[in-house]
Amino acid sequence: MSPSNYLYSAYFAAQDRFRNTHSLSGFEPDVIYDYIHSAHALAFYYEPHTKHENCLLCELFLRQVYFHLLEAIQDPNRSRTFRRVCLDSIHAPLLALKRYYAYYDNGDIQFLSLKHQLLRIQAPFD
Repeated sequence: MSPSNYLYSAYFAAQDRFRNTHSLSGFEPDVIYDYIHSAHALAFYYEPHTKHENCLLCELFLRQVYFHLLEAIQDPNRSRTFRRVCLDSIHAPLLALKRYYAYYDNGDIQFLSLKHQLLRIQAPFD
């Protein structure tokens, strides 16, 4: 199995577990961390200045995990623990995006836009 095949299969398996709203209680951190880690691994495979450089795919995987975490934080159908772990973990993809946007002109504007979206979130933690 090629490295990219392994990365893709790990990513999509982790994404399926993350997107499943009927997951077992108690495994929330494992599901979330696995999804973030697999997305980072796949994005870094395509990072600028690497053998397999593909800027669009790198940004896609980082942004996708970031926005899935934002959605989960706001989803009242998710458990309080799941939403809290997502909120506590969102800094990882946000910092990876900051690093990614540092390569580009006006990347700081893109990063600030993402950061402002996080600041505007009203997490339903009642």
